[in-house]
Amino acid sequence: MMPLDDRGLLLGDGLFETLLVKKGEIILLEAHVARLQSGCMALGLPAPDLEDVRQLCSSILSDADRTIDRLALRLTLTAGSGGRGLDRPADPEPHIFASVAPAPRPEGPADLSTSDIRRNEGTPTSRLKTLSYIDNVLARQRAAPAEALMLNNAGEIVCAAAANIFWVQDGRLFTPELGCGALDGVMRRQVMAIEPADEVRAPRAMLERVQAIFLTNSLIGVRRVASLDGAPMGDHRLLARLTERLAAVS
Repeated sequence: MMPLDDRGLLLGDGLFETLLVKKGEIILLEAHVARLQSGCMALGLPAPDLEDVRQLCSSILSDADRTIDRLALRLTLTAGSGGRGLDRPADPEPHIFASVAPAPRPEGPADLSTSDIRRNEGTPTSRLKTLSYIDNVLARQRAAPAEALMLNNAGEIVCAAAANIFWVQDGRLFTPELGCGALDGVMRRQVMAIEPADEVRAPRAMLERVQAIFLTNSLIGVRRVASLDGAPMGDHRLLARLTERLAAVS
């Protein structure tokens, strides 16, 4: 049971990772733990050891329903217990725990709806998977049943509520640079290792002139966008190639 003075519960002081499990195999565990460790460094928290995380994941999966082919494994790390107020203890002792849930692959392409909730590119936490995700929660809620397209305070394209975004223009691949407030996604890196992408700052209007748009995260892999604010979007052979190349990890 989580202590009632846990800083993750009270202040959102912590980080999380969502990993895909396919037929009992944890996908890209090392990459997710490396990002978690990097996030801990950025927040000034002690980082977990890879082997300790591996054992934690194995323990939680040992009780999972083995008839379910695809699971979402969530790692949650909080700054641990602390007194009242904002100041952490001098030597924080993080809490880390894991949970699993079914993660069926989404059917068909996504629809995007531009959100009026903005990403704050001026804060370093915009590039981390912190426990303070309420803006994303509200953006997705307001956009439902579509996915939310989030812009930053400058009106630049950043991401979807729970995914990175890419687009194809004149046969070239583009994605927002991290300085726009985008998350350094694990699947984003996988895509860019296969197909180099230009990392850019671009206004929302840019997406009205592209050949195709797609979203990425660890659970959906590569997912084409069928429409943006009601306007139909095209497809491109690059999406099929990326989907095929990433099939083993998505």
